[in-house]
Amino acid sequence: MSWDPGDFLVARASDPSNVAGYVYRGLGIYQARKASPKGRQPPEWLLVHLGSGHALCRIKGIVQTAFPIATEIAESGDWEFESRVGWKDRFPDAREKLAAIMARFPKQTDRNGPANSDNSEAVAREIAMARAT
Repeated sequence: MSWDPGDFLVARASDPSNVAGYVYRGLGIYQARKASPKGRQPPEWLLVHLGSGHALCRIKGIVQTAFPIATEIAESGDWEFESRVGWKDRFPDAREKLAAIMARFPKQTDRNGPANSDNSEAVAREIAMARAT
């Protein structure tokens, strides 16, 4: 399998936003920042759980660097769950597997941080409902 081009919803502070990127096994990746003009800063990608729209991590680097890391994360388990807590039933060691992969790539990855706002669960529900239709 491979990453296919596709649009998907990402959680923002108060509502979802549609982005163009690539999807694979319940995850989406899109370029959140381009490389700096002189190449001092690499491009930055956000790896997003499609079932909630929340970012799992940032991956820094060109396509040849970022996509193998994203693929390893996607293939580490079942990301097809809905909501921000669905992993507890479908993929109980999701956090540990994600942390282990990121620990192997400390210069290329970092956590996206906690939820964007107090509305993040409501936004995740809105995204799940939009995906169901």
